[in-house]
Amino acid sequence: MQRAHILGQTDAITHAIAHWQMLKLAWRQRDFEKWVGQLLPTIVAVPLTLLYGQTRTLRGGKANVDASERTPIPEDLQQILNQ
Repeated sequence: MQRAHILGQTDAITHAIAHWQMLKLAWRQRDFEKWVGQLLPTIVAVPLTLLYGQTRTLRGGKANVDASERTPIPEDLQQILNQ
């Protein structure tokens, strides 16, 4: 799901779907810390992507990572994004 999140961050709908799926997974796993951590990103994914989607730093999507922390993008995904 994190890989889907990385690829979908520049498209509002795809970005929101990735967060929604991570939110549902956290709920099914009864990982309420991750669920709470995904709640706000799921809600704001569409508006923030529409505002900043093409200019923001891509992130892995983990709920327990500080928003200012940069996460490396795997090389194979970076090649897809560069196309």
